[in-house]
Amino acid sequence: MIEKLIKLHRNSDQIDFEKIWSEGLFTFDSNVILDLYRLPKSARNDLMSVFENDQFNKRIWIGFQVALEFLNNRYDAISDQKNKFNTVRTLLEDSKEQYEELVTSLRSGLNNLKLKQRHSLINPDAFITPENVENGIKYINDFIEELERLEKEQSDVSDHDEIKDFVFKTFEGKIGKGFDKKELSSIYKEGEKRYEFQFPPGYKDKGKEGSYHFEDKEYIRKYGDLILWKEIIQKAKSENYKYIVLVTGDIKEDWWFEKRGKKLGPRKELINEIYTEATELDTFYMYDTSTFLQYARNELNLKIQDSSINEAKDLIDLSRQERIDDEEGLVSLAELLKFASSQFKNLKVGIGRSVKNIDPIKINSRAIFTALMEIYSNVLHHGRDNYVGIQAKEEKNYVLLRFKNLRNDMTGSEIPRVPNSPDSARGYGLQFVRESLAKEGIDVHIENEGKRFVLEMFIPKTYYEVA
Repeated sequence: MIEKLIKLHRNSDQIDFEKIWSEGLFTFDSNVILDLYRLPKSARNDLMSVFENDQFNKRIWIGFQVALEFLNNRYDAISDQKNKFNTVRTLLEDSKEQYEELVTSLRSGLNNLKLKQRHSLINPDAFITPENVENGIKYINDFIEELERLEKEQSDVSDHDEIKDFVFKTFEGKIGKGFDKKELSSIYKEGEKRYEFQFPPGYKDKGKEGSYHFEDKEYIRKYGDLILWKEIIQKAKSENYKYIVLVTGDIKEDWWFEKRGKKLGPRKELINEIYTEATELDTFYMYDTSTFLQYARNELNLKIQDSSINEAKDLIDLSRQERIDDEEGLVSLAELLKFASSQFKNLKVGIGRSVKNIDPIKINSRAIFTALMEIYSNVLHHGRDNYVGIQAKEEKNYVLLRFKNLRNDMTGSEIPRVPNSPDSARGYGLQFVRESLAKEGIDVHIENEGKRFVLEMFIPKTYYEVA
């Protein structure tokens, strides 16, 4: 008994990694497989090269649950990659507009000084030439051209999916059979009790909604991690493996044992459970995708680039931040601005980098969304070219969110409520924006003179303080 206890509490320097890499079974969760869509091309190729390695490929396996989740989520991964082109293009177009406005403002200011008539030496025309102005923005135009070229190469959801082909060719004969209906029902009942007492894995997903359906079986999403875990235990028991490694893109606490911000391996509850069930198993270990690539380079003698390891780590860090934001009820203003704009077919929105750089806030997202519907509707009816640029500026006590668009020649500053608007959340014009956001402690200033219309939100810094 004491031997088992000591085995349970081994440090990493007491684990035989040479045996693990030469004899062990490596299994992967759906996050790792879906990263084949998300990683840059060079990093994706490096990960594929590990899967295809002759001495390694014979010892890889994925659970049926992983295949199920991969197939059901791959379209989201593909769409996200495709949508990034529009996001980048909008940012570039917004930067172009700001540059052109800057040049116009500079010329206007210099013209007002009447330097040709009033100064004998200063000659702005020698520097502010069409050629210099064009050169100042050339790199942005070049970037846009390159973006157009790359977008043609980027797969869309309707295109043939080469990554899917690769996955099922690589893992042919190496995918679990899954559980029958009765076994799944038993796992769900066990899961209810485990989640109640926060017993790993999967309890951090208890808020997930929905199910996947296949044949006569329902795969409840919140129990996905637990189903995979049961598959891994079953695999270890049925084939008497001595070493099993789970490579995961999941960073939740219901998988990892962490101290002082460092992942030290699987949760002790998981190790105890699998060692108890699979008595022949000597070692169960876990890697995240980045660490897996790092060790694969050394153990399999593969040419994996440092950039690939870093890019895999970036995905993990992003996933961690998104989960923290979600759990704490935080709202990304950039994402909310983007989502609200998608409700209007002909609207063009330039969300500046300054907006994307501000931290998520804990705020009534419905109130902000409703206000955005009014602002965007006003742009469509009174703005020129259906375009609004959005920038942010951080001050000592607040964050300033500025909406700016050129006005058309029509008079009036805003419209009444429009029947059959894109969303029933629409209120009653810009006065409604002021009043509704005032209830949330957000001041709204509106400038409506000359050719430009500007609306500013002053969001108190208190919204960035999470208890």
